[in-house]
Amino acid sequence: MIDFSRAQLTHFIIHYTGNKSLGEELTLSETCFEFKDDFVKDTVLRYFQSPFKTDVYHQFKNKSDFDIKDIKAISEKIFNSRKNFVEQTKHIAEHLYNQSMHPKIKGGEFYVCFFKDVIVDGELCDTIGLFKTENKETYLKIYQHVDNFDMDCDTGININKLDKGCLIFNTEQERGYKLSIIDNNNKVAECATYWEVDFLNATLKENGYYHTSNFIETCRGFCEEILTEDNNVKKEDQMMMLNKSTAYFKEKDKFNIKEFEKDVMVQPELIKAFKDYRKDFSERLDFNSIDEFDISPTAVKKNQKYMRSVVKLDKNFHIYIHGRHDYVERGYDEAMGLKYYKLYYVNEE
Repeated sequence: MIDFSRAQLTHFIIHYTGNKSLGEELTLSETCFEFKDDFVKDTVLRYFQSPFKTDVYHQFKNKSDFDIKDIKAISEKIFNSRKNFVEQTKHIAEHLYNQSMHPKIKGGEFYVCFFKDVIVDGELCDTIGLFKTENKETYLKIYQHVDNFDMDCDTGININKLDKGCLIFNTEQERGYKLSIIDNNNKVAECATYWEVDFLNATLKENGYYHTSNFIETCRGFCEEILTEDNNVKKEDQMMMLNKSTAYFKEKDKFNIKEFEKDVMVQPELIKAFKDYRKDFSERLDFNSIDEFDISPTAVKKNQKYMRSVVKLDKNFHIYIHGRHDYVERGYDEAMGLKYYKLYYVNEE
């Protein structure tokens, strides 16, 4: 939980980082920005702060060699002293500019803020904010005169959608700080991770969200790779596993592997197969697996679309099965020469 109710913005500066590979400019400010009135300031702060409402946290990765452009190192300097705030933000902007090498990365205004007294998960701490605007929208301006109206148009920033942002909290420094990252403009596959990975050099923190997401991904992989017809497992059994796994994560606050095996897997041979797959899967994807953790509702909601029980029949039909797999019958019609599903139900809604 991130709370800005007591926060004070003490430093704020704007730079511009273009696309380096396209020869666009890097424009650096020499002084901090001064807001002309409280309305503009409050609007900007709402634009920066409102998207950060999630329990997903990241941390900086460790670097083997000290780099003056390393965001973690620069953040530590800013937290220790704001005396050279402007110069340090220039280093950050230069680093972002040097990472903007793919031709589809959009240039935009780059903002660096320093907040006092932000509350994150109950802890009061200083916070550095890094934000970038990449998209502009056209809007209309209406002017009223004495007996008529006038109209004009301009381009500007939609304050309801932050393109890119990162909050760096001055806590857990020894573990790479605690970060909250927003990236709403990462649809191009070739440059989808340049903000989080190339620029920030960040990775997910090992919290409830991290472990919940990884375990759900493991369950999905197990169903798609192991519980298959090639391994003599019926589609209905695969879907039942997905449904029971989804129900477990929706109903529970805490995860326990023994409880999960008892409630979801049930059969000893299935439990053993899942243990073997889980070990191999975590090694392949290089993440840590633990047997007990707090379940993250955010991770459950985000991954729910991947846990749907859907039977896709050719290109004609999709059957969504949410439960009562004993009401589903599968067979082969010799006269038609086609497979079929028969569904039993009580009431039609």
